[in-house]
Amino acid sequence: MSPWGYILFTAWATVSTFAVHRWGLVGIILTELIFGLIWSHRGMRLLRRARFWTFILGGAALGPFLIGQPDVTWGWLRLSRDGLVAGLEMSGRATALTLAIGLGVSRLSLSDIVALFDRIGLRGMGFATALAMNLLDTLRDTAAVTLQTIRLRGGMRRPWTALRLLLITTITNTLRYGDEVVGAASLRAFDPDSGPRARIPLRRADLWVLVLVAGSTGVLLATRPR
Repeated sequence: MSPWGYILFTAWATVSTFAVHRWGLVGIILTELIFGLIWSHRGMRLLRRARFWTFILGGAALGPFLIGQPDVTWGWLRLSRDGLVAGLEMSGRATALTLAIGLGVSRLSLSDIVALFDRIGLRGMGFATALAMNLLDTLRDTAAVTLQTIRLRGGMRRPWTALRLLLITTITNTLRYGDEVVGAASLRAFDPDSGPRARIPLRRADLWVLVLVAGSTGVLLATRPR
């Protein structure tokens, strides 16, 4: 599948997530799972992360306590039915939105991102976006190494000082790395505005994605409550 197919699906799922309610969210999530099983196995790894389920289930569990008026008594707990429904809907919307981004964007390489911006006439923006995404891994690795160094040197006994050192070191090293990348591109006479425009041909799988999102949209519209 070409990057156009992943962008199409991500855009459709994101817009649909905010346009439907309740059972419509279930339909979107099922469509996303079908898409992930066929074209985005890497994005499905998100469902194996404990932090993801902690966030999703935590939102659903807090709904009955924080939203609406309590109208159900369960032992010493006073719960709200409206809060339960609202919590489940918020969790479903968060799940659908997270999958929409994860299943699509996770399959795009940095070269795909540069090519997409190139096709719409924003070559410099494509280079900047790819550089920023590349810096995310550097930021994570630098923060992990810095935190481990501070811990080994006993810096955690002064948490505020340790936090300040962590932020300063991480930001400084990340900015220096970005500056080195830009400098290396300049030395090689890299010019994002020169050269032929990138080509991203459509593939047969893109048409199947179009059929999938069109069929899902039709089902959601047909089952929408009047």
